[in-house]
Amino acid sequence: MTVLLDASVVIIFVITCITGYIMGFFKYAALMLKSVAALIVAFCAAYMLATHAYNAVARDKAVSRIESKIEKFDVVNVMETDLRKKGLPLKVSNDDLREVILKDGDVVVNMRSMLGSKGIDSAVVDKVIKDFEDYLDNELFGKILKLTSDSQQGRDSFMNIGLENERTALVKFVKMLVPKDKHAAAVKIEEEYVSPFGTMIAGAIIFIVTAVVVSAVLAVVVKIMGFLSRIKIVSAANSFGGLALGVVKGLAYVVLAAYVVSLIVESSKNQLGKINTDIIDNTYLFKYFFRWFYR
Repeated sequence: MTVLLDASVVIIFVITCITGYIMGFFKYAALMLKSVAALIVAFCAAYMLATHAYNAVARDKAVSRIESKIEKFDVVNVMETDLRKKGLPLKVSNDDLREVILKDGDVVVNMRSMLGSKGIDSAVVDKVIKDFEDYLDNELFGKILKLTSDSQQGRDSFMNIGLENERTALVKFVKMLVPKDKHAAAVKIEEEYVSPFGTMIAGAIIFIVTAVVVSAVLAVVVKIMGFLSRIKIVSAANSFGGLALGVVKGLAYVVLAAYVVSLIVESSKNQLGKINTDIIDNTYLFKYFFRWFYR
């Protein structure tokens, strides 16, 4: 992927620069205006229609898929089973653990308070808290991916998009799962974790399709008007001016691509396997454009 991203940057610049040099400044400037107009229209269309398109085509399917996944397990039962193996005292019931999760405030503080109210020895409390924090920080994310996955490895989980491997985010997600109304939980999860990414993808598709269509229509209009055919200037200055415009156009395309990729990474909470900051930071060229938008 790193090679592909860097190669794309080089190819874009090579194509735009060669085209600019061959066509010359004035013809290339006219075509650039056409491209700018197409991109503006495409951006407006994507901005206005992305949310509506996602909701109409994919939202209900996403909610149904999430609901089918989360109705198969009770997250509190799962956590209780895992924590029992680590030494969670029998005095702590399933309802106690459920209350710890749902109660406002820091979940670790809630756990310590609940253990203290049970009269459990302080040394035992300290060990349980240590194991609880370790579970939250190192095991819970993988458990969630496995429970919501289509495969044993947990790689096909819809939660790979959106959910961060960070304690506060994980606890927030678990709170959504606790209520018995799984459909309501699925709606909340879709809104929080899936919708931003889905809307961004819908917007990207609308943008690309609109840009291609508008560009093609404008190309036909320009050709019918015969505007480009009337530009006959041939000189070294015109050619090198076209080359300079090619650099500008190539830069604009690469910046646009970097912006789109940054939106993908941001909306997926940097959880995608193929496009993430670790992969992009290993590129030689693309990372500099990407970091203009993603920090």
